[in-house]
Amino acid sequence: MIQKMLKKHKFFFVFITILFFILLFKIVFFVKPFYDWDESLYIKSGLEMFEKRYFLFPVWQGKIWFDKPPLIPFLYALVIKTFPFILPEISTRIFTLLIGTATLILLYFFYYQMTKNTFLATLIIFLTATRSIFLQRLQVVNLDLFLLMGWIGYVLFFNHFFLSLFFLIISVFSKSLIGFYSIFIMFFYQCYLFLTKEIDFKKFKKNLIKLFTHFIIPFSWFILMYIKYGHTFLKMHIFESHFRRITASIEFHFGERLFYINLVKTEFGTYSLLALAGIIILIWYFYKKILSKKQIFFSFYLLPWFIFLNLTKTKIFWYLLPVIPQFAFFSFYPITFFKNKRILFYLLIFVFFIFISYQFFWQKNFLGTFYSEYDSNYYLAITAKKYCSQIDMLIDQKTRSDFETLDKLNLLITTSRWWGNHPSIFYYFGKKINLYFDKKHFLKNIDKYECFILEKKDINDLNLKKFKLIKNFDSLFLYQRQNQ
Repeated sequence: MIQKMLKKHKFFFVFITILFFILLFKIVFFVKPFYDWDESLYIKSGLEMFEKRYFLFPVWQGKIWFDKPPLIPFLYALVIKTFPFILPEISTRIFTLLIGTATLILLYFFYYQMTKNTFLATLIIFLTATRSIFLQRLQVVNLDLFLLMGWIGYVLFFNHFFLSLFFLIISVFSKSLIGFYSIFIMFFYQCYLFLTKEIDFKKFKKNLIKLFTHFIIPFSWFILMYIKYGHTFLKMHIFESHFRRITASIEFHFGERLFYINLVKTEFGTYSLLALAGIIILIWYFYKKILSKKQIFFSFYLLPWFIFLNLTKTKIFWYLLPVIPQFAFFSFYPITFFKNKRILFYLLIFVFFIFISYQFFWQKNFLGTFYSEYDSNYYLAITAKKYCSQIDMLIDQKTRSDFETLDKLNLLITTSRWWGNHPSIFYYFGKKINLYFDKKHFLKNIDKYECFILEKKDINDLNLKKFKLIKNFDSLFLYQRQNQ
């Protein structure tokens, strides 16, 4: 069976293999440090889970990080623990690439349901994988690929109870309540099928029982966590991490009302016009009943997420990731118009393959694009690790001022002050760091600090005779007490 599938879809599997090794080459031979913010947060919080032997939530500086479910930080830390002989910056990103490749394979079979053509479905995946947001996520530690993989896998394998449950668990324990998206969309789809007499009551009831069972199994974790941690869990995990992000532009995540629409335009450029044409064609087909209800469901499955994003107040570019394959599908669906004109049909596919390849390798400078560098924060952390057992750090003036403004506007959450400007410093230092957002509070016990970090602007009015400068890294200065 597998041999038959590989033969039938050999063009896609050759393509995905080539893409995998191109990305693998870059990850292995162009190693960069973990970037701020997500990579450093998830890696360090996962490693602390193992250090504290606590696996219900990620852990940050010894404190429970209630905002996120435990699965993804745990998995990344497990990769590091399993392959200690490989640089974490390589092993974790290869793991990401494997997850991303698996997601692209699922997306291929998802959209093959609509196109019934291996070349066209592969073209959709090629456009998806080479959009800047998706391409970045394929190469860095993140939660979003797991979420998308769970959403797609759940629908593809809905007829298999345990396999679909597996994908639901992945999506829920990667992004929490958002992971239930697939269940809610599937619920409305089943209701639609029943109301249009596509399925009878017996089948409808059977599917609803399955959906409810699927829902209650991962949701029981939320109930247990509320029983165990009470108001703290409710406040940090549910209210702050979910509802506050929908209703307010918390922290620094501001953006105009059309933020996500403009982001789609940026990601797809002229393909956006093709996507608009694809949407119109699909709506027309739906009106004329040319497509089955299942085909319509597959065609628009991820679109409600895009609509939801535009209603939220928090604007973060990587939230768009699940929408990328949706608009890639819309962009190339108009090509199906020419299926009966085989020469023109395959010529169009070939031309788009060449054009996307040109954009990928030359216009976008794929091999020369990186998401982090060995900057002053990295070298500061590595140097401090040699001299200090812990650090006290005063956040720079601008950030202190920004946080003061955000605090007055009620746009901070419990964990906003946990990370500072650069969480990568926490990871690469690997020891205790105390952050200060108030200069007077910082100065109160300065004589007792073993080591501390100041921005240049904060040094001028201080008497630092008791301290020696270890080294400055651009505008950041690392000091150590003289008797150390």
